[in-house]
Amino acid sequence: MTKNLILLAPLSLLALAACNSSETPATAENAAETAATPAADIELPPAITATGTYRCADNTILYVDFLGKNEAADIRVGEKSAIAVRVTAPKAEVPAADATAAAEPAGPLTSADGESSLSGSGDQINVKLAGKGAQTCKS
Repeated sequence: MTKNLILLAPLSLLALAACNSSETPATAENAAETAATPAADIELPPAITATGTYRCADNTILYVDFLGKNEAADIRVGEKSAIAVRVTAPKAEVPAADATAAAEPAGPLTSADGESSLSGSGDQINVKLAGKGAQTCKS
C-alpha cells in the first residue's frame, strides 16, 4: 500500500506542473511595456478637514463635516446617522491671463437643489435648510 502512494506522489506533481502552461511567457520586455503605460488620473473625493456639532436657535442639532478647503460640507440634522445634505461652493471664475492659479470658492455653500445653504465655520455658522428659514447655529 505504501509503495502505491510513493509512486502516485511524483505523478501528481507532474500533473500539477503541466497546469501552469501559458501561451505568452513573462519576459522582461513584457513587464517593461506594462509598467510604461501610465494610469489614468483619478480624482479623489475631498477629505474631511473639520467636524462640528452645532445647536441652532430653534434647538435643532446639526452635525457638519467640512470637506476640503471649504469647498463642500455635509450637514446632518438631529442624528449623526441621518442622511447628509451636501452643500458645495460655487466655482470661482479664473481670468484667462491667470489660468494656472487655483480658483478659490466664492460665496456660501449651497445644495444642488438650492434649498439649503451654509456659510461660516468654526464656532458659529449661518445655515438655511429646506423647509426652514435661515438661522445662526453655535457650537
